[in-house]
Amino acid sequence: MSSTDAERHILLERRLALVGAMSALNAEALRTLQQLAGIEIDVQRLEDEAGDGEMRDAAALRATTDKAAALRAATDKAAALRAATDKAAALRAAEADCAARIGTVEAEMAEIDRRLAALAGN
Repeated sequence: MSSTDAERHILLERRLALVGAMSALNAEALRTLQQLAGIEIDVQRLEDEAGDGEMRDAAALRATTDKAAALRAATDKAAALRAATDKAAALRAAEADCAARIGTVEAEMAEIDRRLAALAGN
């Protein structure tokens, strides 16, 4: 085997490993985006409930004898909205990180492709 053949073999093995890594990263990105979509639906629902519920909660607070329970319910809704918003932010950060890693793998694959093309020109 010539040195060119050996180098081509090494480059092709590395490229194959990168294809596997790219597949795993794309699967991770898809899972993250699906989770983010679900959380964003929850955030929207909680925001809608908060908007609709503020008037109901105020009326319930005036009408109820258990003001502490009504206040706890409103506090629980606000906490759920905060938690969902925080989770969405974390998923957006994870998606951005995954996109950056995909970009790195794509760049390495492009470099390998250039080197393989140069070897083919010999």
